[in-house]
Amino acid sequence: MDYSKNNLIPADFDERYQRAFGLLAFTVNRHVVDHMRRICVELSLDPETAQIWGTLAHMNLLPNLALGANPMEILDELGRRKNLALTSVRLTELTQVTGLPRETVRRKLERLQALGKVERAEESGWLYCSAGVTELEVEFTRKTVLQLLQTAQALLTILEMVDVET
Repeated sequence: MDYSKNNLIPADFDERYQRAFGLLAFTVNRHVVDHMRRICVELSLDPETAQIWGTLAHMNLLPNLALGANPMEILDELGRRKNLALTSVRLTELTQVTGLPRETVRRKLERLQALGKVERAEESGWLYCSAGVTELEVEFTRKTVLQLLQTAQALLTILEMVDVET
């Protein structure tokens, strides 16, 4: 397979993907389903609450970072904005981005606030609380990174073993 260390996507990805679709789909779906299960069990969050919390944190940190842009242009190595304050996010904005009903987002934000994960900003927006990220979330994320890398390695292995006509 032809790929560089900076680009793990093989040049003939589409052909390899088509030939190994079933195994690739099973592998990636198993990772996604397990990740969702772990959110519910290990973090005691329902999927919508986790989606809202994660989306809020991203919007607070990087409101203008385009998809696919390098976050290291704005964040330091600890994942904090370089010399910039968080940007509060209004309920309406969060509702639009998540695609969830306004009342659901409001209710879930209030639950996250009670858990110390988010707070209301003075300008009537919402902010995630870095103090709400406990050792539990740090360890959860460590496991997630390891599992994601293992899944990526499995996907690469599957793509490498596919016979393609040259």
